[in-house]
Amino acid sequence: MRVRKAAIGASALVAIATAACACSPADDTESRNPTVFVQSTQFAPPPAPITDLVPTAEQLTALYNATTNYSVREEDRARLLEGPSDQTLPIARAWGAQPSPQYIQFITVEPVGPDMINATGQGRLDRMAPYPVGPIPFVRSNNEWKLSRAYVCGILTVFANLPDPSPSTQTAYQCE
Repeated sequence: MRVRKAAIGASALVAIATAACACSPADDTESRNPTVFVQSTQFAPPPAPITDLVPTAEQLTALYNATTNYSVREEDRARLLEGPSDQTLPIARAWGAQPSPQYIQFITVEPVGPDMINATGQGRLDRMAPYPVGPIPFVRSNNEWKLSRAYVCGILTVFANLPDPSPSTQTAYQCE
């Protein structure tokens, strides 16, 4: 019995000493205020660039829904919006931070001008019944179809002007 208690006591001392050594700094030159960076390493791929003369409803559905999908890298979402990526990054950040982004499935695509189309379809939000959406404008820029910046900025302006908007929609972005 005494041997067993002595063994348990010795094991406890070894565990405490090991923990103390593992927690003590190895070098006094290490920072006392460590910085932790948390970054996801797994992102969903963005949809392939759409270069067709007239995109399909399915292609526009994938493009639109990727713009609000947080599992798609922010830089990739910015490339799906009209305009240079360095200018659309803050807009993509605010657009993706909607309190409850809707899922849209486009049904029709209608050309409305050179390098401009409108898409209409159905939206879904949480547990609501599907509802009609559109027309939502898309523009062709540098031979790729993108979600209209004017449309996104218009929706963001509406969110910003709601009484008591969600803190996530109060992101700094510049729409002009």
